[in-house]
Amino acid sequence: MERNSTQLIPASAGRSAYIHFNKERDQRLLLAIRNATFISHRQLWEYVEANRIETSRRSYNWRIERLIRAGLVDRLPQQLPFPGPVYAITHDGLACLEACGVGLVSLTSESRSLANMNQMRHYLELVAIRAALRQSGLLRGWTSDFEIRSINQSIDAPLAKDYDGIADLEWEKRKYRIAIEYEHSLKSSDRYRAIASAISSEHQVEMILYLTSSVDLLYRLKLEFDRQDFPVALVPSYTFRSNPLSVRLYLTRAFGAQRAVLPAVLRMLATEQGARKANLTLAGSA
Repeated sequence: MERNSTQLIPASAGRSAYIHFNKERDQRLLLAIRNATFISHRQLWEYVEANRIETSRRSYNWRIERLIRAGLVDRLPQQLPFPGPVYAITHDGLACLEACGVGLVSLTSESRSLANMNQMRHYLELVAIRAALRQSGLLRGWTSDFEIRSINQSIDAPLAKDYDGIADLEWEKRKYRIAIEYEHSLKSSDRYRAIASAISSEHQVEMILYLTSSVDLLYRLKLEFDRQDFPVALVPSYTFRSNPLSVRLYLTRAFGAQRAVLPAVLRMLATEQGARKANLTLAGSA
């Protein structure tokens, strides 16, 4: 029996009628799958290895198979170009997390439907974006869209919108909170005007980073957001994932520049933060 095993869960198939649920490892694996919505086998292994949930690929394969047999995780077909099968949490998996005290308001074991299968590649891309930021050394924390929805449903001062993710970054000893949006298809101009109106009053993140599936989509989005006073940066997702620190981002006029790499953009935000604090200090002493 594993250490930290706290529950016996019936297995749907296999040699044993039950599995021992390890809160230290099984729970963290389930949380990673739930928060990603969809995640490929390789992506999950990279997350597991980076967070030292498992250090052995063989142990990881064994653990995920146990969770599938127990009915807590679904194995879905591969979605090219992402390698390996894709995993998603089940209603039983959500019930298990709720029993462990880590449920979400926005997604429960009683939710009629879970994830939209047509959005699998959308979520796989978000996992890849998160991994790229982690590998760059910038990432200090990540809040998924389901977690953001739960926050927005539960607090008095919600975020301006349900972003695809929020990345907490650190660069040159400064911390930044950046909203992440992945856009793979064009919305209507009315929809973008509504988004621009919503984010104009955003105070809980310092910038929105739009990652797109193509360059032409990026140009269209830049036109939609260029008049926005709130800082927005845009970049093709595939290019950004290859090297987040060196690819040049397209910037809206709020930055006063056309293109810059992410470290330079963060320095611009730091300068803006400093100016804002100075203005508040002057206003307070007047």
